[in-house]
Amino acid sequence: MKAERSIVRTSLSTAMAVIISFSTLTYASADSDIKKIIEEDVTTVQTVCDSHTFGKGVVTKEATLKAQGEVTYTCKKCGETKTEKTAKLINIKTARVSGIKSKYKYTGSAVKPAITVKVGKVKLKKGVDYTVSYKNNKKPGQGKIIIKGKGAYAGTLIRKFRIAPAKAAIKSVRSDTGAQAVVKVKAVKGASGYRIVISENKSFKKVKYAYAGKNKKQATLKGLKGGKTYYVKVQAYKLINGKKCYGALSKKAKVTVKLTQEQKDSQLRQEVAEYGRSMQGGSYVWGGSSFKATDCSGLTMQCYAKVGISIPHNAAAQASYGEPVTMGAMKAGDLIIMNYGSHAALYIGDGEFVHATNPERGIVVEPVSQLQYYHVDTVRRLI
Repeated sequence: MKAERSIVRTSLSTAMAVIISFSTLTYASADSDIKKIIEEDVTTVQTVCDSHTFGKGVVTKEATLKAQGEVTYTCKKCGETKTEKTAKLINIKTARVSGIKSKYKYTGSAVKPAITVKVGKVKLKKGVDYTVSYKNNKKPGQGKIIIKGKGAYAGTLIRKFRIAPAKAAIKSVRSDTGAQAVVKVKAVKGASGYRIVISENKSFKKVKYAYAGKNKKQATLKGLKGGKTYYVKVQAYKLINGKKCYGALSKKAKVTVKLTQEQKDSQLRQEVAEYGRSMQGGSYVWGGSSFKATDCSGLTMQCYAKVGISIPHNAAAQASYGEPVTMGAMKAGDLIIMNYGSHAALYIGDGEFVHATNPERGIVVEPVSQLQYYHVDTVRRLI
């Protein structure tokens, strides 16, 4: 009869016990039969650890921004395994980045801001939690800092900054024609153009602007006041996304603007008028041509001679000089011929005229309203 057999496992850590009991034995042939029974019927023999020693885990499922990962550990003694969940990755886009200026000056070297990256209150470690690279960070324009998550962080965070052109310099500034000045600037690498800053005040409290193109590198300043000194600075700019990014201002230069022809003429007319006014109170002298001692045409002749204009000592003859203007358009320094060419006077501005009247009244200044008592032949503009 076939024997009944059982196999028992113990909890011993180092020994295996195989207990074979026979409740009925009809035939046993020494050791060879026992060996045969063991080989045929012993199906499970297992070792058991009192405590596991797990090594370094193996990532069996990568964590993502949306899902947890898994790490599997294996006991070095018995081979038993265990699996643990790992946290989802943190999006680096949630980080705060500091240490970046909005604008840097072009130096010819790459701009690499030293940054600090934080998620909440945790300061991340470069090379451990993130990597940094740069783009367009040398020439004037818009640079980028590219921050990529690493380890427990994923995703990409981009921060932008501007590189402004280098400090500009004035090549020359001059005024060749009235009410204008021309400013030339030295070329600045990477500039899209130049802005000229103009002020009547050397402290630049009030300013006006003019612009010069990249290739032209000069600007004409118009509408300036002749004879006045202006102060000028320039700065290069770079167009970034349609907006001007300005570099540093140059040292200031100054220019005295030349007078326009009208301004020059106005000054001469005023000089003529002021000389005529200064004769007020003088004596009427027939045929005279001295200061404050003259007749009517002698007075006007002297006034124009003051600015280098020669006219005859005769009222009727003076009527043919210059260009005719209406009484309503008179300017200081205009010549007035009256009484059918027998009398001359000078308009001196502010609604007044001066003339040598007669021996009794002498040289007087009167309002233009008094011209109604004279026959005005013509008003002449000699300047």
